[in-house]
Amino acid sequence: MFNMIFVILEQLLLHLPLMVGAYVSFALLKVPDLSIESAYVVGAIAGSYALVGMSNIPMAVLILIIIGASFIGGALVGLVSSLLTQKGKFPHLLSSIVAFGLFHGINQFISPAYMSLGTTQNPLTLFDAIPQHPELIMLALIGCCIMGMLYFLFKTQIGYAYAVYGNNPQFFKNYGISTSFVFISGVMLANALAGISGYMFAQSNNFVELNMGLGKALLCITALILGKGIVRIKKPFTLALPMVGTAAYFTLQQLLLKVGFNLKYFTAVQALLVLCILLYTYHTQPQRPVNDNLGV
Repeated sequence: MFNMIFVILEQLLLHLPLMVGAYVSFALLKVPDLSIESAYVVGAIAGSYALVGMSNIPMAVLILIIIGASFIGGALVGLVSSLLTQKGKFPHLLSSIVAFGLFHGINQFISPAYMSLGTTQNPLTLFDAIPQHPELIMLALIGCCIMGMLYFLFKTQIGYAYAVYGNNPQFFKNYGISTSFVFISGVMLANALAGISGYMFAQSNNFVELNMGLGKALLCITALILGKGIVRIKKPFTLALPMVGTAAYFTLQQLLLKVGFNLKYFTAVQALLVLCILLYTYHTQPQRPVNDNLGV
């Protein structure tokens, strides 16, 4: 029982930056940001190259450099997709698909299809006080730092601007505020956080694989819908929603595993879960915002 709790907590911490990033783009900005899957992989590659190239420096410094590299790698994907939307005047769904294809090609050029990290030091085990879960303490520290910084960010005007954009993208034009800045910075932040999760997942599993980002958008939507169904707080936004949704998602996954369910069918379970929740929500709340296209 305790081991299952530790596994759920570890999976929660590995995916928390990704989920909070998805919360910014999917729930606050309300844009279908599929490029988050590319950012996940690019962040893993950038962090892994930083690990391999700077392995001789102190581990405490190394982890900061690696997190910074994965953050920048993910942000680069967000920058490209958001610029295509704002400057190219494409729908963001199309922009994210174009960015996905572009970075898939770039990833194949700069990285092998499979890159092992098993022969390098693991910065996530800097505080290995729990023998069976040596990465847990470092993952918790990273998660707390990210959530703390985002908590203060969401208290600022730019944090509220993300929520305002999701409700009325035309609002800023009436007050001389740059709509492009709000949109681009929000998408870059979301993708940068996805990049951090990509590296942590790759490091925890000791490999980087170019298709490791596939299905992450569905994972994010499922967890956010679960969180929205559980967390009933009448605020413009709350970090409790992605945290609770992610915890519920991996708890469900572990419970299915305990009863012998074959997890290769879990994607179908995700889709059915989303379908059931949305059917109930759309039936009980027929009046929805016009731009609520993702159910989150």
